[in-house]
Amino acid sequence: MKKNLPLLIPVLPYLIMTSFIFFILPTLEPNSRYFSFFMLLIIPAYCFVSAFIYGLKNGNVWFYPIFMGIIFLPPMFLIIEMNSLIYGCIYGAIALLGMYLGSLLKKKKGR
Repeated sequence: MKKNLPLLIPVLPYLIMTSFIFFILPTLEPNSRYFSFFMLLIIPAYCFVSAFIYGLKNGNVWFYPIFMGIIFLPPMFLIIEMNSLIYGCIYGAIALLGMYLGSLLKKKKGR
């Protein structure tokens, strides 16, 4: 655990902000337009941008996209729709793509 601690410290601000955004979701009415807008545009855009910035600063770290998907689980149960489980997987995949592109850009800058 001690050898992974330097990898976990840079993740904390991103995970705290992600938790904040994901926990706004249950406060919206599930049948409103804003709920769909939030689920389909705002959260995926945030996942991509934050993962891109994280990848740009820290490189490719395997657990960051997994944490992004896992953080979505508590709000999903608060919404009480098991259909929204797929969104957690999608958000993790979008975070993986963003982190990968950010780490590629970091490698190109380093040359």
